[in-house]
Amino acid sequence: MAGCGLLAERQERHEAKVVGDRLLAAGFRPIPADTSAKQAHLAGMPKLLFSSITKNGRRRYLLADPVRCRCLYVGDEDAYQRYSNLELQHEEAASERAARRDDRNAGAADAGPDSIGPFEGDVGPEWP
Repeated sequence: MAGCGLLAERQERHEAKVVGDRLLAAGFRPIPADTSAKQAHLAGMPKLLFSSITKNGRRRYLLADPVRCRCLYVGDEDAYQRYSNLELQHEEAASERAARRDDRNAGAADAGPDSIGPFEGDVGPEWP
């Protein structure tokens, strides 16, 4: 059970790093939670999810990271759009990698039963 918790924590830290790196690249500014009031506010915000506020007629996008940087990322409309574009590029690249992997796997599956070479005798009589 403890191993699952450590794995989940490691995954969460990795996600926070990836998101944080993209936010910085997009122009978001990290504001550290360097007071107890800021830390309490950060803890009450949705973790690693966007929210937005409008102040003086200008929308600001917020993302709380209490896991890795213990900060609040703040960006304007342009930064949010750049971040969205980075996410789309990442998703497209991941989709292309998955399609190439599927193509390679399909080619390997088409190789037939002879593809196990010298292991064929070890498979047993149930092998077609």
